Order: sequence, then C-alpha cells, then structure tokens
Amino acid sequence: MNQLLAECARTAIDPGKSHQRLAQLSNNVTDWTGVLAEAESHGLSPLLYIHLKAADVSLPLPVKRDLQGLYLRYRHANRVRGQLLVEILAAYEAAGIQALVIKGAALAHGFYPEPGLRPMSDVDLLVKRTDAYRAQELLTELGFQAPLPPADRLPGKHLLAAIRSVEGLTVSVELHHNLFNIGTRASLELNGLSGPPIPFALEGVTAYTLPHEEMLWHLCQHLTLIGQPFRLIWLVDIVGLAERYASEIDWARVERDYSLVLSALSLFHYITPLSETLRRTAPLNIGRAPQGIGQEFVGWPHHSIRRQRTTGKGYGRIFRDTFFPAEWWLRLYYGLGGARPLCWYRWVVHPLQVLIWGGQLVLERTGWRKPRHKLRTGV
Repeated sequence: MNQLLAECARTAIDPGKSHQRLAQLSNNVTDWTGVLAEAESHGLSPLLYIHLKAADVSLPLPVKRDLQGLYLRYRHANRVRGQLLVEILAAYEAAGIQALVIKGAALAHGFYPEPGLRPMSDVDLLVKRTDAYRAQELLTELGFQAPLPPADRLPGKHLLAAIRSVEGLTVSVELHHNLFNIGTRASLELNGLSGPPIPFALEGVTAYTLPHEEMLWHLCQHLTLIGQPFRLIWLVDIVGLAERYASEIDWARVERDYSLVLSALSLFHYITPLSETLRRTAPLNIGRAPQGIGQEFVGWPHHSIRRQRTTGKGYGRIFRDTFFPAEWWLRLYYGLGGARPLCWYRWVVHPLQVLIWGGQLVLERTGWRKPRHKLRTGV
C-alpha cells in the first residue's frame, strides 16, 4: 500500500510529526503520475491535496495543478449535488415522505471539514417501502429521468437510478427502501432504526441520516462486499465517523449487534492509527499486526479465471489467491479483527465459502437463481 496515501487517509492530521512525515514521503516519490492515478482510484485526491498543501510540501508544478484541479472539480460537483438534494428533500417534505440521506452525501456534509473532500458517484436516499414508488414519481416531476417499476413489485433494495443534468454535471439519485439485498441476513429499513435519525447541515438546511451505529455497520458491510476493490476513502469514512462521534456512539450496542465494526476498526489501525480517545472509548482488541496489511482479495470470483489468465497468472497462482488470500483480508471479510484465531477460517470456512460462490454462479447461469449484486458471505 502506498504510504503517502495511507498517511493522507484521514480528515485531519497532526500538524507536527505528520507534516514532517508527509514531506519525507513526498520527497521519495519518483512517479507522481502513478500516485495521482492511485489517489483517484481510492477517492483520496482532495484529501491528498489539502494535506500536502497544509504541510507546505513542494510539488512539481504539473502535479500541483492536477491535484488542485481535481480538488476544485469535486468541490463544484458536491455543491451541485447538495443544492439538488435540498430541492429533492423539500419536495419530499411537502409530499409527506420521510427520507434519510445515506452514504457519501451524508458523510460529505455530515462530518468532513468540507463537502468537496468526499468524492461521490451518486446520491443515495432511504425511504419507506410504501413511499418508494411515489418518491420516484416525484423525481420525474423534478426533471429526472426516473424509471418507474410496477407499483406492486419493487426491485431489490433500491429502484433504478434517476438521472438529471445540472450545470454540466450528470447527477444520479438512487432511492433505497432497504440498505441490503433481499435474501441476505442483513436488513435495515427506515422504520427499523434503533434510534432517531441524526440531523446535519446541508447547504443551509437541516437534513437527516442514519444513527451512528447503523451508519458504521452499513459502511463496514459495504466495504467488505466481495467483488469490489478496497478503497481508502471508505476507511476514512469509518474511522472518521468513529473518531468524531466516539463519545456519542453506543459502543455496547455496537459490540453486541454490529461486531463487524469493531473488527474493521482494529484492522484499520495498522493503516491509519486510531486515536487514544477512540481506543479507550470503544471496546477494541487491536491484537498483533496481520500479514498483508491493505492487500485485497485478488482471486476468483473477484476476478474471472479468464481475466486472470490474460494477465499471465498460472492456475496454481489463481488457486492460491482464491483459497489462501492475505491474512489481513481474511480477518476483515470474516469479521475476525486482529486478535481472534484464524485457523478455522483459513482452512475450513473460507474454502467452503469459495465452493458456495461457485454453486451460486452455477445456479445463476442455469437460471435457477437470479443474479444479485455483490453479497457478503452467508457463512
């Protein structure tokens, strides 16, 4: 993992030692083009820009211009999305529809120092199942291209994305009636929250999002989906949220109901060290540093066998990557944290899970099971 990006994977850094370390790491960079490309893939370009700027790091002029351009682009895009979101929420309020802002939009406005520091690809809202159809109709009335499903047959966990162009930007809105796919163990609807929604400021008005405990759980579930790359911005979301609201989060409930959150935090400590305050407040068992910190799952079915073969990987390497992934990833995916024994999961649970994935693909291809979006383990 790129150490410069890992150092910038936080909303705020210590102006003392961290600034010195940023300067040292920057001086060792020989390929800034590669660093910028990696920062974009991790969603960290705006944070990289502001942290290097705060540390007064001297950058090659083209690199400085590119980073500044990305920062300004995301700031503009999130301002446009925020203003449009205010319009949508006002229409829903007038229609008596309760809607919570979730994922990127809530995080960008809810706890990042400024919204433009949190890139997002779309806007996600959670509404009641009974309101979902009407909520999508209202998006059509607001000028969106919003496909409507049959009134009595809502798809999956969210409706098809609604699209609208504003100020040269294509804004995509997804209406969720459940945060998880039907048929998975996890389920969370708007009327099933454990506590009142959390208010936050959105372009001068008050919007609402999930309680902190459910927000952390949803973010961790999303991060550990199979079939997608690990992005550092998701780590920033989770650690930043936990750090900022450490004293307000019901950690006893998190430990009881959402232990995956504690597991993820303990493993993230080795990428971006957690504060002493959070470590004292949350019941974390950091454990020893696992092998392969930050390494993704690169086996099947994350990558098809055909695709892996085209990159020159032999069947033996594909087998090892599939059945014997990095320890850090195994601990993250199966919610083991840094302290729980790994042997059972390494030699029994994970091989069985690979076989389950294979069975699911067979059923999908033979028409016995409808394809779903990337799912967490069912083990």
